[in-house]
Amino acid sequence: MATNNKRITVSDLDFDTIKANLKTFLQGQSEFSDYDFEGSGLSVLLDVLAYNTHYNGIYTNLAVNEVFLDSASKRASVVSLAKMLGYVPRSAKCASAVVNVTITSPTSSPSTVTLPANQAFNTSIDGVSYTFYNRSAVTTARNTAGNYTFSNLTIVEGTPLQYKYTVASGVRYIIPNANMDINTLTVRVQENANSDFFQVYTRAESLTDASSTTKVYFIKEIDDGLYEISFGDGVIGQQLDNGNVITLDYFVSGLEAANTAGNFTYGGTSLLGSGLSVTTVSRATGGASPEDINSIKFNAPRMYAAQNRAVTPDDYKAIILSQFPEASSVAVWGGEDNDPPVYGKTFICIKPRDASKLTNLQKEFVVNNILEQRNIVSITPEIIDPEYFNIKVTSYVYYNPRETTKTPTQIETIVKDAILNYNATELEKFDGVLRFSKLSRIIDSADPSIINNTSRIMVRRQFAPVYNISSEYKLNLINPISQDGGKQGDVFASTGFFVPNSTRVHYLDDDANGNIRLYYIGPNFDKVIADPAIGTIEYEAGRVVVRNLTITALDDVIFEMQVKPESYDVVSALNQIVQIDPTLLIVEAIADQTANGDLRAGYNYDFQSIRS
Repeated sequence: MATNNKRITVSDLDFDTIKANLKTFLQGQSEFSDYDFEGSGLSVLLDVLAYNTHYNGIYTNLAVNEVFLDSASKRASVVSLAKMLGYVPRSAKCASAVVNVTITSPTSSPSTVTLPANQAFNTSIDGVSYTFYNRSAVTTARNTAGNYTFSNLTIVEGTPLQYKYTVASGVRYIIPNANMDINTLTVRVQENANSDFFQVYTRAESLTDASSTTKVYFIKEIDDGLYEISFGDGVIGQQLDNGNVITLDYFVSGLEAANTAGNFTYGGTSLLGSGLSVTTVSRATGGASPEDINSIKFNAPRMYAAQNRAVTPDDYKAIILSQFPEASSVAVWGGEDNDPPVYGKTFICIKPRDASKLTNLQKEFVVNNILEQRNIVSITPEIIDPEYFNIKVTSYVYYNPRETTKTPTQIETIVKDAILNYNATELEKFDGVLRFSKLSRIIDSADPSIINNTSRIMVRRQFAPVYNISSEYKLNLINPISQDGGKQGDVFASTGFFVPNSTRVHYLDDDANGNIRLYYIGPNFDKVIADPAIGTIEYEAGRVVVRNLTITALDDVIFEMQVKPESYDVVSALNQIVQIDPTLLIVEAIADQTANGDLRAGYNYDFQSIRS
C-alpha cells in the first residue's frame, strides 16, 4: 500500500489537477486501494469536489485582488481604496464657453439690467443640439450708445437640476444622477421648510480649516458612479438639526460631446423687449467623462503623497492631473532647471487632449482655481505652451509578393496605421522618446509579408513669425544635429519667406561649418547668399539661433525649420513634445524579387539611401 499519497497537494487551482490530487489521495487509502475511479459513481463526486474547490479558489483570488489598489478591477473597489487615501475621484465635467451678450435697441433704458441665472444658450454640432446656461445672475450698465453688454460671460453645457432632502436620522444625502459635475454643485440649507433664508455650505478641502461652526460639506463617490454628501458632526464642521432642508443645485454633464461648440443663440427670457446677440469669445472646452479606473489608481497615491499641497514637481503634476481633466500630459520643473534659470518660479506645461495648447482662460483657471490654495506663497507658478517637434518619417518597405495578396497601397496603409499607433501610445507626451529600433521593428511586423524596411527621419519645428520686426528665432533640439559631412544644407533648412526690399522668396540653410545662411534662388537656379552668417548652429548641442531676421510675409502657410538629427533616437525635455506628423509620413511599399529565389533579382534591387 502506498503511504505517501495520504496528503493532498493544495498549491494547484486548475480543475483537472485538483481532481487528480483528490483521486491520488483516495488511492492512498486502504479502503480504495483497488478501486476503479474512472468507471464508478465516485468519479462524479470527485468532479463536484474539484469544481467546488476550483470555484472557491477563483473567488478567493478575486476577492483578495479587490483588497489592493494595484490589483483591484471593480470601480467600487478602486474608489473605496482611494477613499482611504483621502482621494475623491474626479466627476464628469461640463463643457464651458465664454461669450459676450449684447442687447441692442431696447424698448426701455434703465441704468442697469440683470441677466437671470440659468438662461439658455443654444448651439449644435453636426446636427446635434446642446444647451448651455449661465450659472449665476449678472448685471451690467447701459453704455454711451444706449446698449447693454454682458462681457466675458461663462456658460456651461448640461442639464440644471435640483434635489431636496429633509434632515432626519438615518437619511443619506445622495445625488441621484450619474455624470453630475461636482464643480457645479451648490449646497444650501434652510432651518425648515417654511424658512425663506438659505445658508450656503462650501465643500471642505481641509479638516484644519473646519471648526465646529464652519458651514462645510463633504462629498464622496458611492456605487454606480453616484455621489453622496455629508455634513459636520459639531466638532469638524457645523452639525445639521432634524427638520433642516437641504437643497442641492447642480448640472448633469453631456461629457465631451459639446466640446468645440462656438456658435450660440440666446434662448432665454426676453430682456427689455429686445433680442440678444451672442458673440463667442472662447469656444467650448473642458467637457469630460468621470475619472476612469486607471487614472484613479495613478492619481490617488500621488495625491496622498502630495497631501493636497504643491511643493515638489510631482505634487504639481498629481494635482493638475486629478483636478484638470482637459490635461493629457503634464510637465513641471523648478526655475533652477530652466534655461535660463529663473529662481522663485515653478514652470508648468500642459498638453490638452483636444488642442495643441491651453487657452488663456484655461491657464487662469489652473493657476487661480487649482493651484492658488495649494501653492507655496514664495513660489510663483507659470504656465507655458508646449514646444512641438514634428518628426518626418520616410519609410521604404520591402515585402515578399508571394506571401500576400495585398496591393502595395494596402501594405502602405497598414504600415502607416502601425506607425501612427506607435505615435499615439509612445509619443505625443512630455516624456516621450522616439526609439528608432522599436519603430523599425513595428514597421517590419506590421504585415507578415514585410521583409525589411529602410527608413529615415527629419525633425521639424514650427515658429510663429514676427512680421516686420527684426527678431531672433531659437531651436533647441537638445539632440545632437548630424555632422555627416554632406553637402551644404543637408542637415538644416527652412520654409520660404519674404524679407524687406526684395520680391524673392528667401530660405535658411547651414554652411556645414556652424553658420546659418540667408539665401534665395537665382535666375540660374543657383543659391545666391544674401547673408552668410545670419545665425549659428551648434551641432553637438543641437542648438540653432537665427538673429536679426525680419520677415514681411511667408511663402507658405507656416514658418518651419528642419534639421537632421545625429541619432535617430529623438528625446525631449521640459516643455518639448516629440510626435510623428501624419502629414509628413511617407511610406512606399516595394516588392522584393530577391525573396522569390531569383538569383539575378539582385541586379534590379531597389536601393534606398538613408540620407535625406
